Amino acid sequence: MGNGKTTLRDVAAAAGVSPMTASNALHGKPGVRESTRQKVIDTANRLNYRINLTASMLKSGRSNIIHIIVNEFDSPFYSKLVQALANATTERGLTPFVEQTRYSPAAAEQALTSNPFSGQLFDGEIIHASGLGTNLPLAKMNAGRPLVLIDGCEETPSVDTVNFPNEEGARAAVQHLIERGCRHIAIVGGGYIPRAELAHAEHSYDLRLRGASGALLDAGLPYDASVTFRGYNSEDGIDAGHRLADAILAARSGADTNAGANTGADTIATPFDGVFCANDYAAFGVIRGLADRGIRVPDDVKVIGIDGTSFGAYATPTLSTIEVNLNQLAQFALDMIVRRIETRSRGDQQAAPSRATIGYQLVARESTATAAPPTTETTAATGTPATNTQTTSHNQGAII
Repeated sequence: MGNGKTTLRDVAAAAGVSPMTASNALHGKPGVRESTRQKVIDTANRLNYRINLTASMLKSGRSNIIHIIVNEFDSPFYSKLVQALANATTERGLTPFVEQTRYSPAAAEQALTSNPFSGQLFDGEIIHASGLGTNLPLAKMNAGRPLVLIDGCEETPSVDTVNFPNEEGARAAVQHLIERGCRHIAIVGGGYIPRAELAHAEHSYDLRLRGASGALLDAGLPYDASVTFRGYNSEDGIDAGHRLADAILAARSGADTNAGANTGADTIATPFDGVFCANDYAAFGVIRGLADRGIRVPDDVKVIGIDGTSFGAYATPTLSTIEVNLNQLAQFALDMIVRRIETRSRGDQQAAPSRATIGYQLVARESTATAAPPTTETTAATGTPATNTQTTSHNQGAII
């Protein structure tokens, strides 16, 4: 260190390990105990050691930079997703480079092919595919670099994929509404799709619709175009809430008009008493739209979403939701991408694509509350009391 520049050998000597072990620890390579890796990292920080990226890439052919591409940064859900992925990446000794597509296939293509660094700097990509369609040849665009899709939803995955519990979570949400006494349940999301067309669903909403409609039909409740409403964000959710409220008010008006008549109750449209929204953003909008017309949640209508955004615990009323396990998603995605990178570095034959589905927990809050006194349970996520909240966990996840 006579010239004032710390070398890798200096770090290794100060940490009491070999230069090879120090290099492996700093580059996130396997075969290094976590305690040793942390000691090397702490030593490197103390000695102000900086990796010479150019020299490292020339020697190893790797940059240890993971390209993470998501739909947007603005929403609470995507903020949590990016945070989980970035944390999991840095925990492996790797560096995240994050971009957004704004749901644009053209932007996704540009991120994979025209980014100034894409052809040389990135070891691989993790991309949230939801909203980009199933026909975009992502695996071809990134020049054969290791690739992991989030929510790719292909029946037979062509690349490694980590999916949200779309079908399972939606089914659990609707079953929760049924258990809370709802018998005329609306679905707010991408609109109506016949059950036959959902048999081979390859889109996150289609899978959520398959789960929700399946729960309705299993309970002997209707599933048709009359119970589905378009609304995949908060603004469209408000409009869906208005339409739901208008249907409820019209049914009430019909009941008042026909009071004492011999038409019978079956001639009056049944008002909605429960709403499943395909994401939490839509659910916030629906609650607002219902309130605009004087329809109260949960007294008149119970509402539940899916995704588990942090806003749900602070909304009025607080939002019941299917909270997905984003930390588990990040770990699955990093396991997959690191395995592909290591296999590629060794020149070994790549294994067949794998698919994982992450776990979830049903968080019951005020928006689906019944007249019974509220209970206090311990949430699986934090281990702290959550008043007026009931949590049912399904956080195992599954890899096939």
